[in-house]
Amino acid sequence: KEVLIMPVWIIAVQWVSRSILLLLFILSIWSVATMLRCSRLLKKADGSSKGGNNELERVSQLIETRQWALFKEWAMHGDTLHAGTARVILQTTPNDASQVDRAVKSYLSLERSRLEEGLTVLATLGSNAPFIGLFGPVLGVIPDFGALGAHRTEAADIMVGISEALIATAFGLFVAIPAVVAFNIFSRK
Repeated sequence: KEVLIMPVWIIAVQWVSRSILLLLFILSIWSVATMLRCSRLLKKADGSSKGGNNELERVSQLIETRQWALFKEWAMHGDTLHAGTARVILQTTPNDASQVDRAVKSYLSLERSRLEEGLTVLATLGSNAPFIGLFGPVLGVIPDFGALGAHRTEAADIMVGISEALIATAFGLFVAIPAVVAFNIFSRK
């Protein structure tokens, strides 16, 4: 039997190629976790985790019926974006409309930044995961072509190696597509 000795660089390339799948798996977990976090933050901000529109209808009734004590209690203890905005308005000098406007804009700007934190992660994953996935096949076929060039293997063995290498491309798209869709949905909201 002839013993084939693989050069060290081919073994290293094979391991790097396989580690790309692990990296993509970790990125997919990060992507899903980021999507869940963004979804939770948006639901909390608009109050939909606590009845959303019902809360706004109840608050509108408090204002229409001039139940200011209940309105202030809701504003001071609520954790939605609407309650926070009302809290900022109540804590600002009511005689100066421009000061109220600046305070509300500042609060909403800070909240928007907080809500958009995860969007950068999703955008980055959505745009870069396919390239990481393409790096796998590039590295995966190097040893196969090296073996073919050295006449150490047959074409059928090369096809198996190439098909295994393409798994990384598919997995890269599997990570990227949901990240891009989630980015677009959360950006719109």
